[in-house]
Amino acid sequence: MATVGYEFGVLGRFDHTGAQSAGTIFRSSAAELDAHEMAEILYAEILPPFSGAGAEENLSRIQFVLDDKPDVYNIFPGTDSLNVFPPKTNRAHGQLLAFGKPLWSVSGEAAMLQATCPKYRKSVRVEVLAGGNITGDYSIILYGYKYKASELPRFAPVIGGHVDIADPITGRTFPLDKAIIPPSEDTWTQLPGGMDQAVPKINNRLIFAANAGATTPNLPYDLRFDIGHVASREEDMYFPYDTEKKLMIIKGLGVRAATHLKETFISVSGTDRPKAHWITTPTYNPLHFGKAYPFLPETVTLYHIIPALEDRIVLMNDKAYVEILDDGNSISAGAVNVALNGVLIELT
Repeated sequence: MATVGYEFGVLGRFDHTGAQSAGTIFRSSAAELDAHEMAEILYAEILPPFSGAGAEENLSRIQFVLDDKPDVYNIFPGTDSLNVFPPKTNRAHGQLLAFGKPLWSVSGEAAMLQATCPKYRKSVRVEVLAGGNITGDYSIILYGYKYKASELPRFAPVIGGHVDIADPITGRTFPLDKAIIPPSEDTWTQLPGGMDQAVPKINNRLIFAANAGATTPNLPYDLRFDIGHVASREEDMYFPYDTEKKLMIIKGLGVRAATHLKETFISVSGTDRPKAHWITTPTYNPLHFGKAYPFLPETVTLYHIIPALEDRIVLMNDKAYVEILDDGNSISAGAVNVALNGVLIELT
């Protein structure tokens, strides 16, 4: 009988029951692998908390801890309205937001930009920050692939080599070289998505932000931490890659609109992308993410992932930041939520 080299399934289910005070962190127990196994997380499912009256409760941050090392690249909320990882039965149009492609499915030199699922060798757990007082139960379920070390050489491609990263809008190309890594038990966390990578480090990137202050009418509001426009560094959508040795491939952008929001765009080295801006009003918003409300009744439990951009945006040697613009009336603090996903490449 042939040995199965990899298997898809639940990597861990982390349940919290009872109350959790605002500002506290739930640190789950670890889901451990067997000896000589490795795993990568393809996607998550979140069952968010609700009060006894049915109101959503604020889980402001969920973070993986991989082999006792925090994953600083994929941090996301677990609040119902912002949920981009709903159960399979509640995904609008069957949409799935994955952290990358599984290793067994990629090939060629571009594989190092695709196989970005978070990887670990021993254990995974989650840490969950309560943004408000939590009274309802909640769960985080992780799905992905487990691999047997002895079978890995049979189907896993070597990762690394040379690839040219092209920006389809500007026509620029950035050459990227990464030392070739044959996947094995010893090198598993040195692959893209692993916490022990040598440079260039390649990881999936998830950022969620809200406007920390009210907007000034008719002036763009930059979602930047250094000027106090977002509340934490984890929410920062400012990318000073003209000075930092990093490269970002932005694959998706999502916006939950608020009263008086008019447009959203990304400023890239002084040029608005797209030039005409995305229309993101409360009644027309192609970048909507999370719960389908207000475009469907609030009782309808369908959820949208972060919308993929028709043309990816590549930041290389650029200063860039995400901006929102009101309709001439100020938007209240905390009213607009923005989500961004892509691939981050750290060159030093």
